[in-house]
Amino acid sequence: MKFLCFHLALAVSGATAAYSGDIVQYWVDQTAYLANGTLIGGLQSPPSAWGPAIVHGAIYLAATRAEGQPLAVQQLAVSHAAHNSLQWLFHGTRNYNAVDSALRSVLSSIGLATNSSDGAAAIKIGRQAARSALKARAADQINDFVDYVFGPPNPGVYQATPGGNPIPDTPQARFVRLFAAVGDVNQFIVADPPEILDPKYEDQLNIVKAQGERNSTVRTKFNTDTAYFWRESSIILWNRIANAAIGSSLATNVIASAKFYAQLNYALANAGIAAWHIKYKYNAWRPVTAIQYPRIWLPSGHNVSSPNWTPLLTPTPSHQDYVSTHATFGGAASQVIRSYIGKDAIDITVSSNVTVDNIGVITRHYSNLTYASSENGDSRIYGGIHFPFAKDPGIKLGTDVALATLKNFDENWDEF
Repeated sequence: MKFLCFHLALAVSGATAAYSGDIVQYWVDQTAYLANGTLIGGLQSPPSAWGPAIVHGAIYLAATRAEGQPLAVQQLAVSHAAHNSLQWLFHGTRNYNAVDSALRSVLSSIGLATNSSDGAAAIKIGRQAARSALKARAADQINDFVDYVFGPPNPGVYQATPGGNPIPDTPQARFVRLFAAVGDVNQFIVADPPEILDPKYEDQLNIVKAQGERNSTVRTKFNTDTAYFWRESSIILWNRIANAAIGSSLATNVIASAKFYAQLNYALANAGIAAWHIKYKYNAWRPVTAIQYPRIWLPSGHNVSSPNWTPLLTPTPSHQDYVSTHATFGGAASQVIRSYIGKDAIDITVSSNVTVDNIGVITRHYSNLTYASSENGDSRIYGGIHFPFAKDPGIKLGTDVALATLKNFDENWDEF
């Protein structure tokens, strides 16, 4: 790779302290919180994955440029790469100060004086890495205006959902250039969703209508907790699962940690772009629209209209049903983790602090990645915001995207 041979000469003067944990994981947590957490309510999908992918690309570039230097130098370099790329994401927002605070909080733990020759050189590495990453993504089409025209309000056609945005989120995102030079998004395909005239469609509707209703009498407590547990941004939760899966094993191997999280977040970003490509291709309505539809539309002649039906999770996201982005993110993330650890089996406990409906902390234990990604997809059915048929194709799509991202990563990661 063209950047691997680039190292700044550092005059190392004696041993220095270093941050005791995994510095990349520190910035994983900070990036996830800033990009997708409660401070600003979270970025829309796919930008919620696109932003962290840029940050982790910059981190990995800084790590390669500081390779072989003392641990504290590497940590300071990647920290400034993370800081500057995050600041670029949040110009003009209150997160701008929060990014400064995140860097300031870790500087004393790294213990390398920023006004020393080593500190100055590390800062330069980080800033230049961020600049390279940001320049590479400056014209990737994320900023382009793409108008959206609603289709007719017929059965099956996406319409604005109650409490949602007046138009679907980020219609331009399906055109964004994939990370790691993976190629044309059209290479990723899924099976067509069932037609609304298919008798099986009614079964799918009845499942989400019963299981996903806010006051459902058939949904179990475990499944209610599942909906709430996975309500959090997939980007946050799957990075947290990755943290639990690899633990502190890479704390002193900054370049390996930076590579793993760059792979993970590149795959998540590509998964979001691919999911959007599919969503806008099929333009499929959400369950809330189907269930509240005021006329009989099923071929059976059954009247399923329930104008006051409300899903457990509100509001329904402002984008099309098919495929489930949550499921796509889960397929991608689980595959990257699976490829890294070399097996599907895991033994992790993960918690999610649910801040709505007075739920509080929910904790789950997972023994394999396949189940975790499946539960992730199911959560949107129990939450009443996806048809069941949006789940499995989403997981497969995310898996395919992750495999393509990993295949291209070593040769093309620095094309961002």
